[in-house]
Amino acid sequence: MSSKSHVDLDKINKIPSGKPFEYKDVVKEDFSKEDHTEDGKRFKAEVETEVYDNIKLEKDTGSHLLYRKLKD
Repeated sequence: MSSKSHVDLDKINKIPSGKPFEYKDVVKEDFSKEDHTEDGKRFKAEVETEVYDNIKLEKDTGSHLLYRKLKD
């Protein structure tokens, strides 16, 4: 992985444990919407390789990926 995704750690920290969320809920406000798809893939890879040990991929709906925060 060449670089880290553009997620806002403050947004992740504000999500209550157990609540599902999407990448769009935690991406930095100033990050270009045109780059969300590729960066969302990077975030997914980070979650799968446990860069964020308190987040898991909950569900792939076919059009969206839902994540869940495990603990605060």
